[in-house]
Amino acid sequence: MAEREEAGTAAVRSEGNLPQKLILENFQNESKRETICQSPTTPEKSSKLLSSLLAVNVVFLGAAFILSAIFNRASGRGTHVLILLMVLNGLTMGWMMFHQSMSHSVRHQDLHAGAIWLRGAVLLFGVCSIVLDIFKTGYFLQKSGDARSVNVFYPIVEAIFVSVQTYFLWFHSKDCTHIRRNIARCGLMLTVATDLVLWMNAETDDSVHLDLEIEEQTANNGSRTHLSDYMNITASSCQSKLCTIFRKSVVIMYPFNIEYYLISSTMLYIMWTNVGRITDHHVTHANYKFRSYGLVLGPLLGTVPIIIGMCMFIMYQIEVSTDSSQPKPFEKLYAFHIVLLSVMSLCSLAGTAVHRWEDRNVDSKENPTRSLDVVLLQIAALGELCISYFSIVAVVSTHLRQSMDVLNLTYSVFMIIEHVLQNLFIIEGLHRQLGAEELGLSSGEMSEKILTTDPQHETFPLEIVPDVHEPTAATLNTNTDGQDELSDANTVMNCSTKLDLRKSSQISLQTPSKLNWKRKFLKEISIFMIMCNLILWIIPAFGAHPQFENGLEKRFYGFSVWFSIVNFGLPLGVFYRMHSAGNLLEIYLTA
Repeated sequence: MAEREEAGTAAVRSEGNLPQKLILENFQNESKRETICQSPTTPEKSSKLLSSLLAVNVVFLGAAFILSAIFNRASGRGTHVLILLMVLNGLTMGWMMFHQSMSHSVRHQDLHAGAIWLRGAVLLFGVCSIVLDIFKTGYFLQKSGDARSVNVFYPIVEAIFVSVQTYFLWFHSKDCTHIRRNIARCGLMLTVATDLVLWMNAETDDSVHLDLEIEEQTANNGSRTHLSDYMNITASSCQSKLCTIFRKSVVIMYPFNIEYYLISSTMLYIMWTNVGRITDHHVTHANYKFRSYGLVLGPLLGTVPIIIGMCMFIMYQIEVSTDSSQPKPFEKLYAFHIVLLSVMSLCSLAGTAVHRWEDRNVDSKENPTRSLDVVLLQIAALGELCISYFSIVAVVSTHLRQSMDVLNLTYSVFMIIEHVLQNLFIIEGLHRQLGAEELGLSSGEMSEKILTTDPQHETFPLEIVPDVHEPTAATLNTNTDGQDELSDANTVMNCSTKLDLRKSSQISLQTPSKLNWKRKFLKEISIFMIMCNLILWIIPAFGAHPQFENGLEKRFYGFSVWFSIVNFGLPLGVFYRMHSAGNLLEIYLTA
């Protein structure tokens, strides 16, 4: 009897520590299990290599056609390039419909892929792209009056392709395909390559119309190149008011079309990495809900740069369209950017410091979605960094003759600093995991109970599955014979196994009143920087490019060289802002 009482007392003492031990054990063993389950075989590597080579060849073929259309007027964009794009659209739509017919056989999903903000962005930009195709069709009909023209027919095909792809990404972006893997990989890579070719086509259209507008404003006919002689939608004159409306609408909607193809290609690449991936179908992902947590300072301060930025953007467009030789509009826009970039740099530095002080460990587990986010963030930052460094060299070489040159130099330096610090803040935030004492467990059919941890920490709900319970003193003390003790040991092991299976859905559930100052500070910074990145996306996306329009770098490097540099950096810079806003939203939800 005495021995049984001592065993019961020991069981009561270890009762509170058992769930935490199971969770910690789960963290230590998860990486080993994933490595064993996902180690690629030789056929898998060959399949990935084959599909990658297919994508590379399609991208190079499309780039060759597009560049030939730009630099050789005889090739005609309305024939060869558009026919190639329609063929690629048809092939990818056929594969997506084939995948849809086989969707019933998909039994595994990557719950980290296809975040709601990504799918929402694809849906929004997809709708805008369809509207753009409607405007393009109307414009070419008004211009030529020939319904059989390839320029009229192509936007219709593109609108159908965008509709099918948007539906495909909304419902299948989480799929981990395990049947017909070679076909799945090749189909996904063909779709990625098609999106990249469509992005290049859209970007060159936008570049040409920008070239024509700037050359008309500066009246620098001596430096015109054969790029500006190429016929595009903005180079043609309209004979009717409706045609003019369509043309202006096309120019406004182009940025959304460019963003759509970039975001779609990243989501498709994630699907490609998930082909053949084995996940536990019992595991459910943490469903983060957007909560205000009583935050006021971040949203309030974030509205200030949005309002001021919109006013500066409108004034800049009006003044530059009136007289682009005046330095005032450039100085105002440069000054606004300098102030905003300096504030964002300080916020990023403070947020990185708070991450370092936090008790949360660095999450080093394999996560394809997060890895791609980090890579895209660094690649997209190269665009603005490239433009900024070239601008610094040009301004320094002119010996700072005007105040606008000084502001241009300061703007370029702060742009570099802000990109570096913001990347550090975002990467630190994406790699932070929750502490073991703050983890909850969720599953498909949930029932809640409250788990009280150390008095210095908050109280968190622990979501558990019916029939999976924590061992209690009652269950441990009711053992009266050896058979009962063995049964209870099996119950504890079963609990451990089920808890381990549900590791990936661990989240920290907090109430607004219990949010500590570190996490509240991170949320305030995240929401503020989201709004700052949005205004920095709007200004260049809708046509304000002071470093291209002020004429300094164009005179220093020559039109052709600076034209190429800007058209390499600007699309990446626009994508960087949108991608940063999405990553900052994820940091806000998980902080």
